[in-house]
Amino acid sequence: MKRALRACLAGLALTALPAAAGAAGITYDCDTAANHFSELSLPAGPAPFTVSGIVQLNAIAASKTYAAGTHIQISSPAAPGQVPDAFAGFSLTALPLDAKKAGAQGVQMLSYMVNGREDEVVPLSTMTKPGTPQPFTLAYDGNQVVVTLGADTKTLPLKAHDPVVRITCSTGEFLFTDLTIRPSR
Repeated sequence: MKRALRACLAGLALTALPAAAGAAGITYDCDTAANHFSELSLPAGPAPFTVSGIVQLNAIAASKTYAAGTHIQISSPAAPGQVPDAFAGFSLTALPLDAKKAGAQGVQMLSYMVNGREDEVVPLSTMTKPGTPQPFTLAYDGNQVVVTLGADTKTLPLKAHDPVVRITCSTGEFLFTDLTIRPSR
């Protein structure tokens, strides 16, 4: 009887694990070599919805041509490797430093991005050490994206048909954790 009860409880625990894991969101390790990029496009469903998660720079690949960077944005759909017609979100860019001279491995900068135009660097983001988890939220209502990075918030205009959540990274490793897309209604 005890053995049957233990087996039943173990079976219930194993069945509950996927649901609990899904509730926390997905993990995406966007790891690319120097001068290469990777992208992930996730269906978002109709607006309004909210995307949230944490991004963390884990490594900068040595390159004389490109800076390590990642973008997360709400966008219209686009073929892999193509720039979407409309998008808004944020970028995390990282530059390597000579640790012996600067006392740090690198510097990172968070900035807002709308339709290819970078907009102001988030205050104090350059003071954050690379490797620090950066929480974010993008809330889309069909007309605008409200981007929250830590304590900083900015509203960006956006009209995207069939919106998707698009993550790209280049020349480094960026770890996305607890990534969720939820209806806002």
